[in-house]
Amino acid sequence: MRKTLVRYCCITALLGLAGIVLAVSPSEKQQLDKFKVSTLKGLRGVAVKVIIVRDDASVLPFLKEQALQGEVEFALQNAGIEIARPTPEVGLYVVLVKVTAATNDNLNFAMHMQSSLLQIVNLSRETTIKTEAQTWPSFGQSRFGVTSVANAKSTIEKAVKEQVKDFANDWKAANPKQQP
Repeated sequence: MRKTLVRYCCITALLGLAGIVLAVSPSEKQQLDKFKVSTLKGLRGVAVKVIIVRDDASVLPFLKEQALQGEVEFALQNAGIEIARPTPEVGLYVVLVKVTAATNDNLNFAMHMQSSLLQIVNLSRETTIKTEAQTWPSFGQSRFGVTSVANAKSTIEKAVKEQVKDFANDWKAANPKQQP
């Protein structure tokens, strides 16, 4: 017991000196507790898909999927995550943004931002069946809010950036040798 504790303290001190941050999201911690390994381990990179759903085409027309997708891809690349086409080694990072007018005058908006990673998996009961499944996060990576038209775009971008940061930190913790 004492040797294990001394070893743990030495490793913790070395990691602290090296400046390595092993912070993971609560969702990733839950997965590690459950599976004993991250579902992100060995993931070479991601493809990115941003989807904006509006209840009416006139709701926040200045919010563009391509622009938000570019921001997400840039942030992931800066974190050292390769952006590639979907394959079994590359997951699909999906950002879903839903916006709706919260008032009749279209001055306030309700929004829901959700990020998730889909990967190709085999069913355990029939291993010949492959399908896509959400593998990250294990529980909600969602943000809800109501804001004015003046703040809507920046509020959405900030929430999406926070979610990308959580994903990147979890990916880095699971793949320390793949980092640049």
